[in-house]
Amino acid sequence: MSDTQNIIQQTEKRSAHNYYPLPIVINSGNGAWVYDVEGKKYLDMLSAYSA
Repeated sequence: MSDTQNIIQQTEKRSAHNYYPLPIVINSGNGAWVYDVEGKKYLDMLSAYSA
Protein backbone atom coordinates (compact mmCIF):
# COMPACT_ATOMS: atom_id res chain seq x y z
CA MET A 1 0.00 0.00 0.00
CA SER A 2 1.38 3.44 -0.93
CA ASP A 3 1.84 6.25 1.58
CA THR A 4 -1.09 8.09 -0.01
CA GLN A 5 -3.44 5.12 0.25
CA ASN A 6 -2.40 4.47 3.86
CA ILE A 7 -2.91 8.09 4.94
CA ILE A 8 -6.29 8.32 3.15
CA GLN A 9 -7.43 5.07 4.77
CA GLN A 10 -6.47 6.35 8.25
CA THR A 11 -8.16 9.71 7.60
CA GLU A 12 -11.40 8.07 6.44
CA LYS A 13 -11.39 5.92 9.57
CA ARG A 14 -10.90 8.81 12.04
CA SER A 15 -12.39 11.99 10.56
CA ALA A 16 -15.74 13.54 9.69
CA HIS A 17 -17.13 12.87 6.22
CA ASN A 18 -18.20 16.39 5.24
CA TYR A 19 -16.91 16.60 1.68
CA TYR A 20 -15.85 14.10 -0.95
CA PRO A 21 -12.03 14.21 -0.64
CA LEU A 22 -9.55 14.34 -3.48
CA PRO A 23 -7.40 11.19 -3.66
CA ILE A 24 -4.17 13.00 -2.76
CA VAL A 25 -2.30 13.80 0.46
CA ILE A 26 -0.60 17.20 0.56
CA ASN A 27 2.80 17.12 2.24
CA SER A 28 4.15 20.61 1.60
CA GLY A 29 3.55 23.76 -0.37
CA ASN A 30 5.12 26.92 -1.70
CA GLY A 31 2.78 29.69 -2.82
CA ALA A 32 0.09 28.20 -5.08
CA TRP A 33 2.07 25.00 -5.62
CA VAL A 34 1.63 21.98 -3.36
CA TYR A 35 3.35 18.61 -3.29
CA ASP A 36 1.95 15.23 -2.29
CA VAL A 37 3.70 12.59 -0.20
CA GLU A 38 5.08 10.99 -3.37
CA GLY A 39 6.55 14.32 -4.56
CA LYS A 40 4.02 15.06 -7.33
CA LYS A 41 3.43 18.79 -7.90
CA TYR A 42 -0.09 20.33 -8.05
CA LEU A 43 -1.43 23.84 -8.59
CA ASP A 44 -3.70 24.62 -5.62
CA MET A 45 -6.95 25.92 -7.06
CA LEU A 46 -9.17 24.77 -4.16
CA SER A 47 -7.96 27.03 -1.35
CA ALA A 48 -11.43 28.53 -0.77
CA TYR A 49 -13.42 25.42 -1.71
CA SER A 50 -15.16 25.03 1.65
CA ALA A 51 -15.37 28.73 2.52
